[in-house]
Amino acid sequence: MSTIHRGLTLTVTINEDKLSNVNALLFQFRNDLKTNRDQFEKSLPSTFFISWLTLPSQIYDEKEQLPARIILMTSYVGDKQNHLNELVNFLAPQLKQVFGESHEFPENYEGNADMLRFLNKKTVANTFYSGFKFISTTDVAKEKELKSAVWEHAQQLNTSKDASQLTPAKIKREIEDFVANNAALNWAVEEIPFARKNKIQMLLPLVLLGLVMASSIICIVLSFFMDSLFVKIVAWIFPLFVIILVGLMLMLRQNEKNPHIASEELSDDEIRKIVALETHPVLNEMTVIAPLKKGWVRRAFLFVSLRLVNFLTYFTYIPTVHTARWLQLDKGKRLVFIANFDNLSEAYAHDFVDSEKRTKNMAVIFSHAFGFPATRWLIHKQYNHRSKYMKGVRAHQKITQFWYAQNQYESVENLKRNRAFREGLFKEMDDEAIKKWLLTI
Repeated sequence: MSTIHRGLTLTVTINEDKLSNVNALLFQFRNDLKTNRDQFEKSLPSTFFISWLTLPSQIYDEKEQLPARIILMTSYVGDKQNHLNELVNFLAPQLKQVFGESHEFPENYEGNADMLRFLNKKTVANTFYSGFKFISTTDVAKEKELKSAVWEHAQQLNTSKDASQLTPAKIKREIEDFVANNAALNWAVEEIPFARKNKIQMLLPLVLLGLVMASSIICIVLSFFMDSLFVKIVAWIFPLFVIILVGLMLMLRQNEKNPHIASEELSDDEIRKIVALETHPVLNEMTVIAPLKKGWVRRAFLFVSLRLVNFLTYFTYIPTVHTARWLQLDKGKRLVFIANFDNLSEAYAHDFVDSEKRTKNMAVIFSHAFGFPATRWLIHKQYNHRSKYMKGVRAHQKITQFWYAQNQYESVENLKRNRAFREGLFKEMDDEAIKKWLLTI
């Protein structure tokens, strides 16, 4: 079993005049969710988030019209085919209603098997980030209940006569005995399943890339002493990688000298429509979709950047972000960004510009999108970066007609604290480590 988090993105083109029909359907599904949420949670055990929206046509390079689209994006845990089966088994009628408005939907559709083939065919690659890796939807509920029960027990310990005499080690043993002897909680005695295996799986692509590059560097040295075709071929991998990156960087710098064109600002009415959907008390969703700035080097550089970011998501942590993804559509001419996050979109977007480090990280991707601030050498801001970035976000932020979140009330920090508490149970620690662990209750 895998507890690695992944992102699924499906998209089809649609005639612009059918967007209103699809929008109405998706808003209807959103309203229906209020009364059948329990059925969603029961039928979609692998699913954390669903964002389902329409995208009007956009203009690329001031002249090329990019098509209108329907986009379905999910965040899930485990196996992709298992996740698709869940979606089809539970949402086949809704999927058919919405995607049936597209000319890409099969005319001879006969049932769930056809739907699965269609969804697999329309899947596109994305760069995906999760803020709470290796936690399943079941774990979210169980670990919350575990910590809640232990909290109540700890309160009782605190009121006992000898509470002042309890050492950190004694408190930990009392808690562990309480968990082990409670039939509803003793599942936590066992080690978290698949944790080590899944971490290795997620790190494997980065390890392989590192081995390839290290082998190339070794072969560069060996090529001075060996006359082997294999050694010479492998020796060129690392230099070619560097040459391509440096070449792209130089061409990008030339592209950056093009006059900056600002996006047309979103009207106050449109912003109010977006904000009106951010009604959830803990977490919300934001989707930003923008055409890229003109020039093939923008498309190529963003493509390479997203592939490299994929290798580093294991080590990335953004405190307020549950999941995020980036991808390119329409031959790389469109950037799609979606995030599920704590707080509201205005505060969330500011998280990326209130820190100099995050500003630079953000520029690696968003500086390629039309209307976002100009840069020098990709990361150096040229002017009023913060306000221009916020205008770029709002200009290209889209209404997500249907949004589902399996967990509605736990922030990323709460999820991580619940997991840290569980990981510390039945683990050898010194007193200082136990004191830090007790703070996670």
